Order: sequence, then C-alpha cells, then structure tokens
Amino acid sequence: MSTSTSAVKEPRFSCNVNIQATKEAFDLINELSGIMRCFPIWQTGSLTITQDRNTDSSYLFSLANVSEEGFNYTGSSLKQRHSMIHISYFNMDTKEMDTEVIQDQAAINKIGIVTKQIRAFGTTSRGQAIRLGKAILFSEQQESEIVTFETSIEAGVLVRPGNVISVNDPVRSGERRSGRIKAATTTQITVDSIESLSSLSGATTAFIIMPNGSVEEKTCTVVDDKINLTSALSAIPNVNSVWMLSTAALEPQTFRVITVEEKDELLYTITALRYLEGKYDNIDIGTALPAKNISLLNQPKPAPTNLRVVDKQGKPKE
Repeated sequence: MSTSTSAVKEPRFSCNVNIQATKEAFDLINELSGIMRCFPIWQTGSLTITQDRNTDSSYLFSLANVSEEGFNYTGSSLKQRHSMIHISYFNMDTKEMDTEVIQDQAAINKIGIVTKQIRAFGTTSRGQAIRLGKAILFSEQQESEIVTFETSIEAGVLVRPGNVISVNDPVRSGERRSGRIKAATTTQITVDSIESLSSLSGATTAFIIMPNGSVEEKTCTVVDDKINLTSALSAIPNVNSVWMLSTAALEPQTFRVITVEEKDELLYTITALRYLEGKYDNIDIGTALPAKNISLLNQPKPAPTNLRVVDKQGKPKE
C-alpha cells in the first residue's frame, strides 16, 4: 500500500513479532496465521493452512447435488457490525504504541458510529494497521452472509475449508442454470433438463466438474438440451456430473467454505461465507468491486402488450 504515487510500496503482509510468553500452541498458530489472512485447520492428526485470497471456484452446487432442504442463508445482526475501528500497533519508527482510526462512512450513515478496539498482532507499520482495519470493516459489511446446505459424499470428500464454490439456487436467482450431465463428449454436453435455458442471451460460460474433481471453464452456445463448447475439455466428463452456466445477466453466487462436517456416512454439511472477487484491490487501493448479477427476481418485468377488455355482464337475478 502506498500513500502517494511516488511512495515506496510495502509488502501486503509482514510479520514482526517477539514472542516472550507461553501460549497454547493452536492459539499462537491462529494468531500468526491471521497476520496473512489465513486460518489453520487441524484434521486427522495434521495441520494445514488456507489463505483468504483471490481464487477460482473449485466445485459447483445446485439443487441437483444438495439435499431436499436446499440452501439456507443467514446473516450477521447489525448489532454485531462496526463502522469504526481503532487499531493499536507498535510503531517501529517511534518505538511506541500508536493508534490508527479507520472508518466506513457508508456504515456510519447506516448504523451510526460503532467502535471496535483491536490490538494488532505482529503489526509494526501504519500501512499494515490501516490495511487490517479496512479488512475488518470490509468483512463485517460485505461478507456477512453465510450459506449452509447438505450434500452427498461425492462432494463432501472433495470440498475443503478455504475452497471457493459456485452456487446456482433457483429460489434466489429466479432461474435454473445448473444440473446433471446426461451424456457428454469433450466438446458437447447433453443436459438433464432444458428448463430456463431458452431465456439465455449474450455470451455464455459453462463450468463442468471433471472426473478428477476439478472444475473446467469454457465459453459455449446452448441449443435445446446441448451445450456446445467452443474448445475441448481435457477429458470426457462423467455422466451425472454437474454442469453450470453463467451469463452477464445471471452469474452464480460464490462462497468460501468455512467448515465441512460429516453428518452420517452419506451426507455432509457445508457452511460457507460470501466470497467477493476483487476484495483486496478494494481494500488496498479503493478499486470498486466488480458488478455481479446473481438474481433476475429484482429486474422489472416488461410492460403488458395487446391488452383486451371484455365487458361481461352478470346474469340478472330472478
């Protein structure tokens, strides 16, 4: 981050800390990971770390591969959000504790001045403190929505915390743009249903889950129940695998997975937090977030045409 066009830029994340007291190991690992927006995961006797960074979706979810309950959305209460952050940090230049105040004017207009005190761990520069405060405000205001759903073992064993997933939920989006593959070659996908496909317009992108569990993205055209890809996939997708379509008018929702819990031998519960591409450019240099259209329900309907008025007189009473 730089304060002017001629200023020297510093690393986005840096760790400057002198640990002088004993702590629980996992608590300390969590604090160290938090400096670079990571979170540790302890699983089957080993520790892995995943970072909150810009990444592509690694799995697709729709009503075709979740339980009958579908997707459940929740959000944080306004009472849990803040509009101003006071960050205290050790200033290496003055060799003293300093405080930086970061505020979100849009949030202040909405909820008033609600202050949160933060003691930054491993932060020794004003730029790092400002970035931390902006990241906290961004998360509270922009990433407050959580989705929870149940899925089968085929997805539950592949999706891991930290993964970004794409979701097509017709209840929210207004149209079905995902389903199961009925038949496939490397250049053509036959879909299980043509519901909502006739309304497609403009450039269309197809996302396909491959046999190795990865997701491949291709531009395409759609004719009846056929998705014709403009270039070949790396392999033939499996029958009953998942496809998803995206256009400028209707894009999939994206979420970052928080937890994956085994409910029983066949079902897994996935909880994920809203994911926004361009987050760090917005935090670091104020770049506007890319526009994303995830629903057609808020679009105005066309005006009625060819109206006809018929006067029907009721039958007189005897």
